[in-house]
Amino acid sequence: DIKIKTLENLASYIGAEIKAEPLEETDIAALWATSEGRRRVLEYSADRCRLVMEAFEEFIEYGCQLSNLVCIPLDHVCAAAVGFRVESYLMKCSRLFGELIPKRVEKPYRPYAGAIVLNPKPGLHENIAVLDFRSMYPNIMMKYNVSPDTYVEPGVEIDPEDVYVAPEVGHRFLKKPDGFYREALRRLLEARAEVRQRLEGLSPESAEYRVLDARQKAIKVVTNAVYGYAGWIGARWYRRPIAEATTAWGRETLRKTIEYARSIGLDIIYGDTDSIFVRYNEDKVEKLIRYVAEHEGLEIKPDAIYVRILFTEAKKRYAGILSDGRIDIVGLEAVRGDWCEAARRIQREVVKIILETGSPDKAVEKARGLIAEVKAGKVPLRELVIWKAITRPIEEYKVRAPHVEAAKRLIKMGWEVGPGDKVGFMIVKGSGKLYDRVRPYQFVKREDVDYSYYVENQVMPAVLRVLRVFDYDRESLETVRQRGQMRLF
Repeated sequence: DIKIKTLENLASYIGAEIKAEPLEETDIAALWATSEGRRRVLEYSADRCRLVMEAFEEFIEYGCQLSNLVCIPLDHVCAAAVGFRVESYLMKCSRLFGELIPKRVEKPYRPYAGAIVLNPKPGLHENIAVLDFRSMYPNIMMKYNVSPDTYVEPGVEIDPEDVYVAPEVGHRFLKKPDGFYREALRRLLEARAEVRQRLEGLSPESAEYRVLDARQKAIKVVTNAVYGYAGWIGARWYRRPIAEATTAWGRETLRKTIEYARSIGLDIIYGDTDSIFVRYNEDKVEKLIRYVAEHEGLEIKPDAIYVRILFTEAKKRYAGILSDGRIDIVGLEAVRGDWCEAARRIQREVVKIILETGSPDKAVEKARGLIAEVKAGKVPLRELVIWKAITRPIEEYKVRAPHVEAAKRLIKMGWEVGPGDKVGFMIVKGSGKLYDRVRPYQFVKREDVDYSYYVENQVMPAVLRVLRVFDYDRESLETVRQRGQMRLF
């Protein structure tokens, strides 16, 4: 959930208060030259130590449970890839269920069809419910006994009454006995149900709620990843038909649910994997819930009801406001780690105004002022840092990407930079290609920053991602003109 791993972002996530005055890293050397400056550095450092301790106290209970669940040491469990968490959990279960652990044998990757994602209805919508299947894929795997040890190879003769047959792909799985995955998933679902029960009655604003919610999400990630794990070429229990069959049953379930919802008059705004967004009508939603339970043997229920929700033209990019004022943002630049903070902050402000007031016009007026501040250089330097990850050894990069050039400069200065590291860089004034104007953020002075670049290539695209839905363009953000109130869809 924390896209850019900074102590400030972590503190915000857990609800910890930052008490000390923020300092720019580049100013610390100058501050150290005076007694007053050293006092500020001391307060800043002490406050950061306090935040680290508070973060540890919030994390430790969750980390210990996750470590215990998947049998990976506490100092490794958070950094471990999801596939390894699933595999470690299955290895733990194998001993309980008398299952032999296969050797790891990598195989060539072969893609398979994934989930259904509907095109959204772009614009602003009111009173929208998100109907979410509870653990759809794990429950499908349990319902149809999808498991490596129940899979029936092609060509094997067997009574059709003894197998489940996946739609589209035709893979077969024995109905009895219970498979290894069915038993392993049952344990996970029971653990998550226990955590969700503890969440009841807690305020969503409390730190305890957020930590417990993160815990059940971690269990959910492991649970939902079991089907994908079987299609991972590095998995010990590799079985591509398991992943193919599970997604095929998932697609069929979502199609049937959408067809029935439309047949009873529910307006479908969007659908993604294991959830659908509908204009809320309590009676019709209850009817849909009963249909899914009776005909599909699964549970679907309202996960959230948005007072207003904004969809862009792209899939998996939207923002909505709940009745308590909380705003959810999904997929937009505001929650992505590869955009500078200024662009993300301004987009968040635009989204907030639209969702709270229903008026894109008011958001445009606010955006113009904020864009003008960036153009005039009236933003902290830290808001202009762009972060990108190094994914392979520097010498293997053939393209002179900005973050790679920044990494090369750091290496020349004696820094160690390698795969897995995130490099922060800024764009400075000058001529030539973009990579010629990249500098590691630690060494950039305010007067050297190319603010026009940030306006044109960071802030404007982020703002227009939202406002273009309401027929605003780049010119409308640069000039003042009267526009009528936009109609709600």
